Amino acid sequence: MSKHGSKKDQQKYAKRLAKIDAEHDLNSNSRLHHDRSRNPIGNKLPNLKKQRHWATTLRAGSLIFVFGIILLIMVYLVSPISKVDQITIVGNKQVDRQGILTATKIKKGNFMWQTLVHGKQINRDATAANPEIKKVQVKMAGPQKVKLTVNENKIVGYLKRNNYYYPILASGHVKKNKLKQPQSGQPVYDGFKSTKILEKTVNQYSQLSETVQLGISEIKFQPTNNDEQRLRVFMNDGNEILIKYSKLAKKMPYYPSIAQTMSANGVVNLELGAYSYSYGTKDH
Repeated sequence: MSKHGSKKDQQKYAKRLAKIDAEHDLNSNSRLHHDRSRNPIGNKLPNLKKQRHWATTLRAGSLIFVFGIILLIMVYLVSPISKVDQITIVGNKQVDRQGILTATKIKKGNFMWQTLVHGKQINRDATAANPEIKKVQVKMAGPQKVKLTVNENKIVGYLKRNNYYYPILASGHVKKNKLKQPQSGQPVYDGFKSTKILEKTVNQYSQLSETVQLGISEIKFQPTNNDEQRLRVFMNDGNEILIKYSKLAKKMPYYPSIAQTMSANGVVNLELGAYSYSYGTKDH
């Protein structure tokens, strides 16, 4: 019994030693794996520090740049070089320089940025203040220079009223200043009591070629029971034209070719068709 028990004890002891050896090997492998896995993190730490340093430097540089730009803008806005010092005006023939400046309210000492930013409002104010101004374009021509390009509503004739003559603009607006005599080169409008009819007639006239326009000396509104739109147009060559004001732009271009066929001065009727007859003969 003692020998048999001794063998069992030896077997148990051997198993225990084997188990202890296995646990020792397992712990050794675990520590080795842990050490190996810890080494890459240690290697990455310097790279992470560099990346953080560059990111911080980049953010700081960006902030300095932005604040620098803002500071430069603020310095510019309060400095004398941000103000208008020279104003150039082009395109104006009827309205003098002072009239343009008064209408636009632009003057030396105004801030450049305000003048340029509010260009559309300046245009609206100028056209409302002076009907002769059709459009004003505001542009920067230099550090302290502003250029105004002006489009005007040209004078297209003179309205005869109570033996005085009032300039009519291409927009149909009649100026208040009266003249004793009309200036040459533009027709006289007579008999117009309705502003609406005058504006429509002026609009039609403005669509004619310069050659036809220069040939007209007077446009007289003479409505009849049969034709409420009738105009009698007096030409510089001595002829007269009967025409509806709504057809002025469409039919007047035919006049030069018709006039060439006339053997003597007379009347050209363009109300319905297109025919002519000499003065002193009856209109059939």
